[in-house]
Amino acid sequence: MSAGRINLINQAFKKMDRTGDGVITIEDLKGVYNAQKHPKYLNGEMTEDQVFLMFLKSFDCPNNPDGKVTEEEFLNYYAGVSSSIDTDAYFDLMMRNSWKI
Repeated sequence: MSAGRINLINQAFKKMDRTGDGVITIEDLKGVYNAQKHPKYLNGEMTEDQVFLMFLKSFDCPNNPDGKVTEEEFLNYYAGVSSSIDTDAYFDLMMRNSWKI
């Protein structure tokens, strides 16, 4: 990945890691991600914490799903996303729109 893409990924991670401890947890998400608009929360199928945990699992290492996302796991997730995006400009746009950075 280009340095520009890695920089954007790091910015998104830092935005989510509100405690600054290098790990994204449910507590970090509470100030960044609104689970109360999720359809499974709205229909009563999931609690807010369950929605947060499901969100974290998408970034978490599949071999060690612990509900905590490290900077390395976040970078690895976006390395996969990055491989399917041809231009840095489009990756930049996608990251800025997704994470409001």
